[in-house]
Amino acid sequence: MRFRSLISLPLVLLAACGSTSTTGGSPSGSASPSASSPPAVPAVAVVEWDQDSTGYTLRLVSYDARVLATAHAVWPNTAKCGPVEAGIITPPPVSTTNTRAYFLDSGGIKWLQEDGKTGVAFAGVQSKPNTAYAFSVAPDDSQFALNTIDYSSSPLSQHLTVTAVGASTLGPQIFSARAPSASPSAAVWPVGWRAGNIVLGYHPGTCTQGGGPGLADATSYHVVSATSAARTATIGRDSGSSCGLLGLPSRAGVPCGTYDANKTQVLGWTGAAGATFAAGLEPGGLAPSGTTYAGADTTNTTSETIIKVITVGGSTFTVAGTILSVMWIDDNHFFVGAQTGASQVYSTGTQKASPVSAAGQPLARIPASLD
Repeated sequence: MRFRSLISLPLVLLAACGSTSTTGGSPSGSASPSASSPPAVPAVAVVEWDQDSTGYTLRLVSYDARVLATAHAVWPNTAKCGPVEAGIITPPPVSTTNTRAYFLDSGGIKWLQEDGKTGVAFAGVQSKPNTAYAFSVAPDDSQFALNTIDYSSSPLSQHLTVTAVGASTLGPQIFSARAPSASPSAAVWPVGWRAGNIVLGYHPGTCTQGGGPGLADATSYHVVSATSAARTATIGRDSGSSCGLLGLPSRAGVPCGTYDANKTQVLGWTGAAGATFAAGLEPGGLAPSGTTYAGADTTNTTSETIIKVITVGGSTFTVAGTILSVMWIDDNHFFVGAQTGASQVYSTGTQKASPVSAAGQPLARIPASLD
């Protein structure tokens, strides 16, 4: 199994970097949500890559298993680590807000609403052979953080900017650095926003020649200022021994698995440990409230993958199947992307599944706020 996650760079560097670059241009009227935009229903953004890796299909799937909207993007998934014969642990090409999904396409960063409407959020991003783009749009659709990661030489270099949605040029650069020689492919990825700050994932090695579960999971997450990149909190540890961070952050924090101790716990947004789930779990997903976790049961000995759903109180139920990834849509429903066969949405209330006509991997949820 391969579970989606995020990567990043030692944020010791972030605190030392200030603004350089220029401010963004004036926003265009079509980029921001209008007063007539319909209210969003809880959903996940599911990506299915084309067989030739030159593009992908994005689908928005609701909590009741409906495909609400679909868009196809032309965006290659073949970037290489420059002089190193290795692939890149690629940032996801999708970010969500409380109302929309944003995605990388040949025309820049575009958006897709649940009613099927689309538009251009920023036209100044084009695919390059040795460049990766990691971005996250603020929950209110007002601005986005973009890290441009240059793999053409080693160590890599990166530039983090914050830009108004609809601007004509990139906004202020709040961080710029070359990776340290000891970790030449270390990088940060914007993965969300909390209380007006940017949440960055960190990974010390984004060039890889292998694969497997947990490869792309962040080593730590950093909460940083959207104007100066000064770090205000660390979730997990940048280096050294610690439990493994699992899957995407939620409003409650980040799940952290300790397999030898047979437990998974939640690290809150101050970095302190919170709720604990007494189960040996592979990477999975934490419900937005932080009270329920769904992950692959490592004690299972059958040929099928077993997803165990467990609450803080200890109640559980299991789901069988050949599973690619798990993501919660809301506190009562989660999406399971299948490696073969139909993907499904599971209800914790009925403990039943509804098939979904959407293959691929869930990468982000609507609403996306981490507050």
